[in-house]
Amino acid sequence: MDEPQIILFIGDPYRCEVALAKREEAIFSDALERERHSLYADEIDPSVFGVELRSASLFSGRRHFIVRHAERGEAPIAAAISKGVSVGTFISLIAGELKQRSPLLRACKERGEVVTLPPPRGRGTGTAAASILAEEGLNPEKGAIDLLLSRTGGRLIAIAQEGAKLRSFSRSGELTEEAVERLVFPNAEQTVYPFFDRLGEGDLAGALAELRGLDQDPTWLLTGAIRHLTRLVMIRLLLDRKTPRKRIVELIGTPDWLASRLIGQAKRHEIARLSSLLDLAIALDIDVKGGKIPASDALLKLVLSLTPREAPLQPSPG
Repeated sequence: MDEPQIILFIGDPYRCEVALAKREEAIFSDALERERHSLYADEIDPSVFGVELRSASLFSGRRHFIVRHAERGEAPIAAAISKGVSVGTFISLIAGELKQRSPLLRACKERGEVVTLPPPRGRGTGTAAASILAEEGLNPEKGAIDLLLSRTGGRLIAIAQEGAKLRSFSRSGELTEEAVERLVFPNAEQTVYPFFDRLGEGDLAGALAELRGLDQDPTWLLTGAIRHLTRLVMIRLLLDRKTPRKRIVELIGTPDWLASRLIGQAKRHEIARLSSLLDLAIALDIDVKGGKIPASDALLKLVLSLTPREAPLQPSPG
């Protein structure tokens, strides 16, 4: 197998994911025992990550670490991979854009490969969309492709998601403009981070609005909310102890830009309020895992706990 241990994919999210799938197939093609770790850069503890990369796995011959949004942790990830990677460990980094002087770009060029996959331009976007739809077994009208491009903003990853949905509604494989009009809604890229931010800010209306726009597994969202609230509790405790900001950034192990955002959220609450929210989130997670409540209901209950409590409800007469 000629796959390098480290690859950095830069560019279009869909094209990066396609390249990633091919790389993983090559990595595990002749491996009987395997491990796959999917991470986001701003969730990584740099020191722990570095140790994991240099340590051999006890349970598998090959490990594949996938780190998305690598641009959010350039320096610490670069430092981790520069210290070496154990035999049988492979790392795939995905970034939207990096500057030419990026430490991560330099480290990957020295120790692995860098693959640039820019998004298509002009007519190339329509050609790419037609290819994606063809892979789903769809034969689109010209007007259908134009409308799909308009409603997805030409983003290939959104086109792929909509293509899978459209195929489930088409028995013959024919895709008409009318079908796109009826089934595809205008959208912008949605991520989970604004939802967690509104949760951390205590913004009930904002959290509900973000939650409505997400198409994510509620169990995964609840787990992410627990992780987010745990960070805020830790930061609030450090703030209450007059810990210098630089030391807080070091202790929570996140990029400076993310630490600033989290510190701002933690300052909005007293420690008792944050602890109460975290306790509730953990209790709801236990109930979900015990089959006592659906994950979607648990998530909604957590969001509704953000309701302002300054004016308690009064019982109505009678």
